[in-house]
Amino acid sequence: MPPSKRCEEWLGRISLYLDGELAEHLCQELEQHLKECPDCHVVFNTTRRTIELYRRYGRVSMPEGARESLFRALNLEDLLREEPGSE
Repeated sequence: MPPSKRCEEWLGRISLYLDGELAEHLCQELEQHLKECPDCHVVFNTTRRTIELYRRYGRVSMPEGARESLFRALNLEDLLREEPGSE
């Protein structure tokens, strides 16, 4: 299996791991993968840190226009139609 396909599988399980919902044997495999794959390690650390910050500070309001600017910079204009907090 090409590394990128394997990475996709692991990246899809990061949230389960961080929530303590991933089977123990898969946790060990993910931990090993993170030791060997710097790209996945960065994504994992970024996700973990984002969750920590959200838990610490909760939802904060953005300055007017910041949301739109961010979404445009990330080429996510299609999501601008959705209202914040509509999920």
